[in-house]
Amino acid sequence: MDDRAYILANLHLHAVLPRLEELVKLDGEAQSIAKEMKLKVRFKVRKGPSRVVEISDGAVRTSGDPQAKAGLGLFFASCDQLNNLFMEKRAIPVPYKGLTQLRQMSRFSRLTEILTRYLKPAEADLEDPAFKKKHVEMALMAGLAGAAEIARYDRKMEHVVDQLPWGTLQFSVLPDGPYAFASVDKEKTIFVGNGRIADPTANLDIHGVDMAAAVLAGTVDTFAALGREDIRATGHLSLVDEFNALLDRVGYFLA
Repeated sequence: MDDRAYILANLHLHAVLPRLEELVKLDGEAQSIAKEMKLKVRFKVRKGPSRVVEISDGAVRTSGDPQAKAGLGLFFASCDQLNNLFMEKRAIPVPYKGLTQLRQMSRFSRLTEILTRYLKPAEADLEDPAFKKKHVEMALMAGLAGAAEIARYDRKMEHVVDQLPWGTLQFSVLPDGPYAFASVDKEKTIFVGNGRIADPTANLDIHGVDMAAAVLAGTVDTFAALGREDIRATGHLSLVDEFNALLDRVGYFLA
């Protein structure tokens, strides 16, 4: 199996697709669409990853549990086929259960179109400060969740994972968010979430949404930003350094 395609499929299903959870809270059109939907769909790749997305009562919940039940099942013959779907290329999944729910996939597709706009925004969109802040929140969570997948599957990053300390890392865009965190356990498994945590092992503070957007886009000199204190790392700096190496790898795959 192509390692790159497999890793990318895991990033798409476990880091990108779950951002629908934030999308329906942050975007008015997405909220309206979700309120009209009742859908539980599994995306399943042959010899690859799968994930269930449930939309009901205007909220989105996702699960990587292979035992989670779903009304509609969409089967992809390969990781490349799934990746094509996320890269807006030709991809035709095979529905294998719940065909009566297929009619809802047109609304689902609209949700993913809106999500793509936030994760890969045009420069004109970023001129709106409110849009930019939402972009930062979703892109930051995609990056952190992606780091967990990179740590799990990317053999080229095994040396980084070996050196990754256990602990919690708080990401804060100052002065008023968004905030997100990553927790590394002693088995080097990474868990991520929105918001603040108590007593983090390390902190990475980014001053301003504009700076955060530039960091996420990879258009800022991180060392210079640290020197100017536009970015400030405190606490267990080894955790910050090794985790940032994983984040850089996420950018390599999702760029």
